[in-house]
Amino acid sequence: MIVFPEPWVSLYVALVGLLLGSFLNVCIHRLPLGQSVVRPRSRCPKCGHEIRWFENVPVVSWLLLGRRCSGCRAPISARYPMIETFSAAMVWGCWYLYGWGFAFPIAASFALAMLVLFFTDYDHKLLPDAITLSGLVVGLAVAWFNPFLPSQGWQGVWLSLSGAALGSGLLWGFGALYGRLRGVEAMGMGDVKMMAMVGAFAGPYGVLITIFGGSLVGAVVGVALVPLAGRSLQDTLPFGCFLAPAALIALLFGRQIAEFYLGIIIPTP
Repeated sequence: MIVFPEPWVSLYVALVGLLLGSFLNVCIHRLPLGQSVVRPRSRCPKCGHEIRWFENVPVVSWLLLGRRCSGCRAPISARYPMIETFSAAMVWGCWYLYGWGFAFPIAASFALAMLVLFFTDYDHKLLPDAITLSGLVVGLAVAWFNPFLPSQGWQGVWLSLSGAALGSGLLWGFGALYGRLRGVEAMGMGDVKMMAMVGAFAGPYGVLITIFGGSLVGAVVGVALVPLAGRSLQDTLPFGCFLAPAALIALLFGRQIAEFYLGIIIPTP
């Protein structure tokens, strides 16, 4: 067996993350439109030019093409290489934290799903079922050996089920209460399904940390941005954009956050 020195492994993991980021760009563009993420091949949205393989190398092609389509010379958004870079950083970060154990693929897949949900909600105010419901199924399926839950085995399955129920139930309840009091829709069912997915992966503690963290950041951003934008917070940034990063933090560091908080309110003698 060939053993690569650590810097080469880091590079390999980052390159895989870049390639996955290229696929995430396709998902972010096509899933809200109800299109297949497999066919047809990627094309320029302006002129329909089919992107050849050497024009689709993550980050590098964007730079070599001068940030423009080779067909019509329309500008290519910098967001494409940005998402590819985010993807590489997330995959590498999960590998750096957890190595090659079960935690790595679970954390990396969850992180990439949150990246897709952030941008689809930002662009379309839509959290695709292809991500949220598929993620819910995967979260429940890996619950038996999910190291991010406080317990594994049957207890892990119970924590995953109860987390999914708590996440979806809390958000649905908040939305229903707000709608009853204010007469407007507070959030869509996409947020409810997203929190069911988060609960399946991160358990009840992760749900509470996600909702609290997302609401806190949303309130701060609302105070800062809404007066400048002249619109409501929901019109400026949908709630899924705050839930996604909070959920990732809750999964990766939820146990430490919970222990720290419990240590404050219940100090050890």
